[in-house]
Amino acid sequence: MVDQNWNKGIIPWFANNPVAANLLLVLVIGLGVLQAGDLRKEAFPSIEPDSLTISVSYDSGSAQQSEEGLAIKIEEQLEDVSGIEDITSSSTASGATVTVEKTSDYDLDVLLRDVKNKVDAISTFPAEAKSPVIEKAEREEHSLWLQLHGDADRHTLQQLADELKSDLLAKADISRVSKSGWLDPMMAIEVDEGRLQAYGLSLSDVEDAINQGSSSTMTAVLKNEQVYLQLKASQQAYLKEEFAAIPLISSSDGVIVALGDVALINDTYDDDTAVLSRFAGESSVALQVITTGLDDITKTVESAKAVVEQWHSNDDLPQGVELTSWYDRSSFISERLDLLISNALTGIVMVFVLLALFLNLTVAFWVSMGLPFIFFGTLYLMGDRFAGLSLNEFTTFGFIMALGIVVDDAVVVGESVYTVRKQEGDTLRNTIRGTLRVAVPTLFGVFTTVVAFYALSNLSGKLGQIYAQFAAVVTICLLLSIVESKLILPAHLAHLNTHRRTSRNPFFEIWRRIQQGADDGLQWFNDRVYKPIIDKALAYRYAVLVLFVALFVLVMTMPFTGAVRTSFFPDIPGDTIRAEITMETDASFGLTHSALLSLEQKAHQVDEQLIEQASTDVDTGIANLQVLSESDQSGKVTVELASDSPYDINTFSRLWKQSAGMPEGTRTLSVASRSEMVEALRIELRASDDNLLTAAGREIKEQLGKLPAVSGIEDNIEASQPRLFLELNAQGKALGLSTDTLAQQVLQAFSGQVVQRFQRSNDEVEVKVRYPEDARENPTDVLNARIRTDDGTVLPLSSVATVTYGYSRDTITRIDRKRALYLSADVDKDILSATELVNSLQQDLVPMLERQYPGLDISFAGEAEQQAETQNSMIHVFMIAMMVIYMLLAIPLKSYIQPVLIMTAIPFGIVGAILGHWLNDLSISILSLNGIIALSGVVVNDSLLLVSRYNELKPDADHQLEAISKACRSRLRAVLLTSLTTFAGLAPLLSETSAQAQFLIPAAVALGYGILFATVITLILIPVLVAIQHDALERFTNIRDWFTVTRNKQKAEL
Repeated sequence: MVDQNWNKGIIPWFANNPVAANLLLVLVIGLGVLQAGDLRKEAFPSIEPDSLTISVSYDSGSAQQSEEGLAIKIEEQLEDVSGIEDITSSSTASGATVTVEKTSDYDLDVLLRDVKNKVDAISTFPAEAKSPVIEKAEREEHSLWLQLHGDADRHTLQQLADELKSDLLAKADISRVSKSGWLDPMMAIEVDEGRLQAYGLSLSDVEDAINQGSSSTMTAVLKNEQVYLQLKASQQAYLKEEFAAIPLISSSDGVIVALGDVALINDTYDDDTAVLSRFAGESSVALQVITTGLDDITKTVESAKAVVEQWHSNDDLPQGVELTSWYDRSSFISERLDLLISNALTGIVMVFVLLALFLNLTVAFWVSMGLPFIFFGTLYLMGDRFAGLSLNEFTTFGFIMALGIVVDDAVVVGESVYTVRKQEGDTLRNTIRGTLRVAVPTLFGVFTTVVAFYALSNLSGKLGQIYAQFAAVVTICLLLSIVESKLILPAHLAHLNTHRRTSRNPFFEIWRRIQQGADDGLQWFNDRVYKPIIDKALAYRYAVLVLFVALFVLVMTMPFTGAVRTSFFPDIPGDTIRAEITMETDASFGLTHSALLSLEQKAHQVDEQLIEQASTDVDTGIANLQVLSESDQSGKVTVELASDSPYDINTFSRLWKQSAGMPEGTRTLSVASRSEMVEALRIELRASDDNLLTAAGREIKEQLGKLPAVSGIEDNIEASQPRLFLELNAQGKALGLSTDTLAQQVLQAFSGQVVQRFQRSNDEVEVKVRYPEDARENPTDVLNARIRTDDGTVLPLSSVATVTYGYSRDTITRIDRKRALYLSADVDKDILSATELVNSLQQDLVPMLERQYPGLDISFAGEAEQQAETQNSMIHVFMIAMMVIYMLLAIPLKSYIQPVLIMTAIPFGIVGAILGHWLNDLSISILSLNGIIALSGVVVNDSLLLVSRYNELKPDADHQLEAISKACRSRLRAVLLTSLTTFAGLAPLLSETSAQAQFLIPAAVALGYGILFATVITLILIPVLVAIQHDALERFTNIRDWFTVTRNKQKAEL
């Protein structure tokens, strides 16, 4: 540095103008405080939607008819549409749903327009199919459950639920509420066949009479200059008494046969699908509050709870009915923010104590004060006007990870200023000199870390996008740390007093002595411990290198030998336990409900057992228990544990699973408490041949069933929907019956024909005509059903049609225009990770199946698909990060070789991360890999400082080894302090036992232990490598000189 220029530049300007520095500090903190209240909060980070859904309702009664009439036609129409990645369709007896996934760089709104134009152009849909509904996927997540439960009938509960939903949606912060356990109202008109025959009527006659006697046609208007009069000629029936009065037959003598004379009319609820909804052991209707789009989950939940509180205070609930809120998902982010605050405070205290101990109270205070500047500045830049990030579990994780990293350059600057002022005097000039001495290496050191995190924020794949959010937060924090450490901190240290004087205050005198002791202790360690070690290491540098390489090879093999487990997706403890049951397709809804009630009972038994074992005064560990089934063959029981539960969620889940067994008629039962972002295992099979698909699917299912780690296998392999096939016989055809007529009459009699729909209050009510319940109970009733020919002849169905019993598919799945089957399963990651399982299947099972079944396409979705996409991107960004880090090291060092030496700290940092996982018995997961990528930018910083110092000392040194040793000893305090403060920032998180922290610990372990081990590398191995580089350079110089001398001799002889 040229002496006359010491006071020029932005750093000296801020050091000379502490008012500007303080105003900048206050401004940024103030902006952050104002922004903090406006930041969106989400439990889980939302990602941009990337799919469209096309739904067409079509009561065909056959999945194959829906496939042929709807799905295939839509797929063919979309063949030439740009921007489509995948097309998946699902066809059932009631219609088809086609999901279109866009390519990553295509605009979803453009795709929506193109798809809508193509689908609207289809004119060959079946006449009975309804118009296609095309919807764009949107961000949504669960916020809160509200349960209306008690001793009340369905009508009361549903009426209350409707009113509650209206009150909720009236709030500006609530945009979506869905109802569960809900049944639509229905006017069931059940006509006895005997009475129909007695009056010479058919079900179609009854339907026509209802439409004629109950309708709501347009109203005519009579108007002229003198009159305005509405003319209403028809009347809609709303109540069952009004329907009963509708005339069916009028005889010549004036006798009227009304609908009530031949039919039983029930004002009831739709029974197409049976519903079971219970909460706290009582009948219930549930409302789920859902956060959508850019809504703030905490505001959504607060608004919902305010409505609940209002209902309670207004006494809006009838006797015996309760309104309970539970599974508040906003508490997830609230607890995460509490964890962040507690960790930040603990980390700041630990950083402060370390710096105060080894440097100075003033340095410690101002370095610690940099953290509020960085955090609040990051909060401001996270807003929708800049980065557009929300506060969620990943961005708060970014703050926690940044806590130790962002103070590194401030610690180095503070230590450098402290050292220069102590050695050369407490002057402003020495403050600036101390800052400028380390300004370039710390600046480039921060840039290397920024590069690592920025690379991480550009991961592709859905999971990559989610995990990238914490990287974006750390990147912003690091950039702000440059401003704080280079501009604001020097201004605060401009009047730093480094000379410790005896104080009359006993506290300060005690602290001075503690500081003196720490200083002397560090100096003693430097002179008596570190100096002999580094001198020996430099003397035996080749042996030291061999030892480190051997350690590297040993540790890097641990994941491959099983000493350290690998599981790309970590096991994250959930906040509820879910028992999900799927019954055999021929199981009745009664059997399904019985199985769910059994699971509910078992849950209470397990709770009682665990309470008894715990010997506690707590009555129950279960806070809330919900039973919900909205399908004839499936349902689930959800349990939320109380905060004071004497047992943990994993213990309850394990015992509940053991005691549940397999209830009668159960196909799969899954009891899980862990949060799964994607399915652990999902295998998709595609082929043109249905028989080939089925055979291959059976083979895979058999192999999976043999694995102890695999449970809860679900599939759509077998055509397992029981079905009676009706086919006209010769007599039926001779009587003029058609297949269509037969199907229509069977549908009328057993499922019922929807005659009309009308609006009653907020409900749309269907009017359905059919046989009474006792005439449609079993297959015999079908055979005895009466079929009418065109001339009015009434015959039993068995005489006009042959009946065969068989099976059909209830759902047909197609992926990219091919028939597809799937198998999904839970994987016990304590036995085998999903990654290991998929690798095993790909090596052993897949090649065999591909040989055995030509034309079969096998793909692994779920974790495997996401892993492949994210892992490929991770390797790509890691390589780019390495190249940029090399450049950022080469520029300040002005060397091609030294950056390579410094970057050896990166693989050895990975050694520390693996050892950390081994010591803490953790699996290496994507979170760990994120920590390792982040580590690659952090671990080179101290080595950069050390090598930069060596380059400064080298010209004046008598021997290179002396220069290396002196550089190491002069940088010891800075290296130890940066490493210890980084570890101190993460230490509170490493010791956390809360469920919230378990998600963050793998990355914290990778970063924390990696930095600790990299410190050893910086202080021992990097100096050794610099010495070896010098040896190599000397040898090269000697060889070159020898060749030069030899060549000159040869020339002289000539």
